Amino acid sequence: MLQFQAAKLETVKSKLSSLGAESLEVQNDAVLCRVERDRIHDFVKTVRDDAALDFRFFTDITGADYSKYSIPQPGRFAVIYSLLSISNGVRLQITVFLPENDPSAATVSDLFTGANWAEREVFDMYGIVFKGHPDLKRLLTPEDYEGHPLRKDYPLKGRGERASFEVYSAVPGHN
Repeated sequence: MLQFQAAKLETVKSKLSSLGAESLEVQNDAVLCRVERDRIHDFVKTVRDDAALDFRFFTDITGADYSKYSIPQPGRFAVIYSLLSISNGVRLQITVFLPENDPSAATVSDLFTGANWAEREVFDMYGIVFKGHPDLKRLLTPEDYEGHPLRKDYPLKGRGERASFEVYSAVPGHN
């Protein structure tokens, strides 16, 4: 069984390489790769629609800020897409690096409905803009909130904004 899975992973890795994916690596039941940001939408569409790959299950999108990372990276920010091919039993993690002066990438919410709120969360927490998103606005913080709390340059204790947040209580009068 393990030989079969290893063969599947290598087949998927080879196919992704032919599609232009870079930094291909196999970890456990997943293939990790990197794609240039101007290709992300087409790449995700291809791996979803290609019958041999069949990455039709959207798992998640998250962001990362590498500004204080000890190993230099191709960009300050990254967006990491997680997809699953149920038919192959293989996970795919696609990383797209973004420069500090233009942290943006094309939306994939038109390809996977579930990406809509995940992209909004990454926008809210990291300030990464998803071009073409149908309703890119804050999801977890108030609309007038300044900054992006998961950026490495954001103060650990905040900027004092929590002092002005309204406190809600399930029991009236007990804040």
